[in-house]
Amino acid sequence: MFCNFKTTTHGKWILAGEHSVLRGHGALVFPISNRQLILRYNASNSDLAANYSGESGADLHLLFWGVLEQGAQILNQSLNDLNGNFHLECNIPIGVGMGASAALCVATARWFCAQKILEQEQVFDFSKQLENLFHGESSGLDIAGVSNPSGMYFTKKHRCTITPKWQPLWYLSSCEQISITSHCIGQVKTLWSENPKKAGAIDKHMSDSVEQARKALANTTTGSHIQLAHAINQAGACFEQWGLVTESLEQHMKALRDAGAVAVKPTGSGSGGHVISLWDKEPTGTSIQLTKL
Repeated sequence: MFCNFKTTTHGKWILAGEHSVLRGHGALVFPISNRQLILRYNASNSDLAANYSGESGADLHLLFWGVLEQGAQILNQSLNDLNGNFHLECNIPIGVGMGASAALCVATARWFCAQKILEQEQVFDFSKQLENLFHGESSGLDIAGVSNPSGMYFTKKHRCTITPKWQPLWYLSSCEQISITSHCIGQVKTLWSENPKKAGAIDKHMSDSVEQARKALANTTTGSHIQLAHAINQAGACFEQWGLVTESLEQHMKALRDAGAVAVKPTGSGSGGHVISLWDKEPTGTSIQLTKL
């Protein structure tokens, strides 16, 4: 008999390291604690069912069944053998780079683990397998980001907690354009096949921006803010070189700079979604909706 279950995952944002992380480079990811996905399950003998609530709850309907079925197939289970009722509550926007798909995959993997169908040490890799449904190829960065309550330095072979020594004034904002991660990954792969020298140089610049940001956050010297701003802008330039800055995304980032942001970059896959901005002082006098991180 299946057991009752509840788990919570959260949104994420990426400071630097997008795309290059797929090729073994490092990345920095942080949680968005007020953006959550809560999965509840009540065991019963009734037919398997699910209902949804929250800002993004309705959007999860098809996504959840696809993830659950994929998980069952991987584990040689049949949905026909499952019963009980799921309830998913979610306020993580979908398709904007906040990690909604990863949050769903981790929550689903944890459910399989709670039902003794999956081992605890397999949850991370299993979540990555589920996320391949959305990204085509999951680095595991988003999985790590939505699973942990603190910032993380992540590579495919290593991950550790990041605790900044000071609190930057960084904000999240939306360019109001959906980002399709699999398309963006494909575009970067195309560049690698057509111009590997250029693609390799961009990866190196992105990797360097990650290391700069790590050093800036680990120090409290007067130059730390300048170093962090340089790292963010350098990471943003990589998106431009990949061709992942659309007109609406560029206009949004320009508006942030005009309002006083000292550094801006897409956070996520690019070609839409959200932007991270760094400020010297609390932003005022802008019509852009900013969420403090």
